[in-house]
Amino acid sequence: MTISLHSEKSETGEPVRVEFQRYEIETQHTPHRYPVPHPFVPKVSKIGLAKILIGEVFDYKFKLLKSNYRKTLLSRPCIYGVFNSRFGGFSPIEERCVGCMRCVEEYPEVCQVDRNPAFTNFGDSYWMPDDPNKVSESPFGIVWYEAKTGKIQVKGMGYKGLFAAEGWDSMWTDMSEIVRPTRDGVYGREFISTQVDIGSRPSKLEFPIRKRITRITSIPVPVLFDYLPDNLLSTSVGKSIILAAKHTQIKYIFKPDQIDKLGLPVDDNLILYVDASSFGRIGSHISKASAILLDQTSVELLDRIKSIRSDIPVLVRMPLTERTYEQLEPLVEQKVDGFLLYADYHGRDWDGGQQFVKDLIADVHRKLVKAGTRDKVTLLSSGGIILAEHVPKAIIVGSDAVAINTSVLVALQAKFESSCRVGEEAMVTDLDFDSDWGGKRLINLLGSWHDQLIEIMSAMGIKEVRRLRGDTGRAMYKEELEEAAFGDITRID
Repeated sequence: MTISLHSEKSETGEPVRVEFQRYEIETQHTPHRYPVPHPFVPKVSKIGLAKILIGEVFDYKFKLLKSNYRKTLLSRPCIYGVFNSRFGGFSPIEERCVGCMRCVEEYPEVCQVDRNPAFTNFGDSYWMPDDPNKVSESPFGIVWYEAKTGKIQVKGMGYKGLFAAEGWDSMWTDMSEIVRPTRDGVYGREFISTQVDIGSRPSKLEFPIRKRITRITSIPVPVLFDYLPDNLLSTSVGKSIILAAKHTQIKYIFKPDQIDKLGLPVDDNLILYVDASSFGRIGSHISKASAILLDQTSVELLDRIKSIRSDIPVLVRMPLTERTYEQLEPLVEQKVDGFLLYADYHGRDWDGGQQFVKDLIADVHRKLVKAGTRDKVTLLSSGGIILAEHVPKAIIVGSDAVAINTSVLVALQAKFESSCRVGEEAMVTDLDFDSDWGGKRLINLLGSWHDQLIEIMSAMGIKEVRRLRGDTGRAMYKEELEEAAFGDITRID
């Protein structure tokens, strides 16, 4: 999409057309590679429906000579077309049912909507909620839809589940502070920037000015592809990630041995993940990399990396625990440009799983702010971030951007054979497929997430995603609201 503005004049005084390119992700419908179960099974009593039709025929009588009455007679109470098959209501189309329950509300003696047991058969507990009332809102169903269509799934009717739960579901984005909302949204006239920078800037201007005083790489969306261990990364998955990154200009993380073993055609969107064992194999890969990611145990390589390439940011990958800030603080003074702080794939800490990623990131962010060093480094977070709504929430609690992992596998329809909490221990199959198909699926996913990020920013009146970082006034928290409402009263659920 191009916006043309007459904001400059030529030497003759004539207006000059200045064109600005609005960033957008072009998506295309990409079907599933194998049929997926539908969450609902609509059922209709054929005898009951026949009685209703016969009764309506006697009621309308000669009015049926008019086409509009015949059309009314054959109409069914579903705006999604569940009863639009060749045999009408006698043969419901299951895949169109969204569980809105309108048919059940209007004709309880005829219609019934059951949950499909096959839909709940998903190997990972984080992707399949334990609460049966939330089956219709299962994250993997949403990601499947986004990866297939590139669109935003809109639901709401018929939901009977809880409005708050644990993790990200205990946090809501707050639109009540809007002054002048940028309501143009995705297709509007006003520009909303989702670009973020990865790296560090000097805290003050020094003289003489060096040729290059910043080590920064930029991404147009605050999302990148996280590192996947060898058991989750096939050639098909790797090539799909690279294709999607090339189309969207976001970054991805690979180790040198993964690139060599799988023969991956990397480009300058690569963030090269290096540890002590792989340092000798960085070879030509480091010349293509846009950033370097060091393992926490390999920080001693920092100076050697900078001596090879001093023009790109160097990040450190660290697990999220209660001691993360204490381990991170001295590295800020060593001129590390940023950190990738990761929880497990269920968003829990590595101390025993008692704390969630949003609380851990918020704690590190607040301590960096208090120390006056927050703007010196970039904070990337990963683990438990699987839906589009988690991206702005992670930014609100203090992240600059997020890295996604299991969402990639779900979008590519990999099969989870067991709970996927620790990547190296996960059992995931069906990782071989056409990488062109996989790339389109990931592009669709990112396109849908980008649109949803813009929509939520427009509702808040925010034109730049970097302004959202750490803005906790844009969020409400279940625990704080309950404390304000109930005080010390013991709650009975």
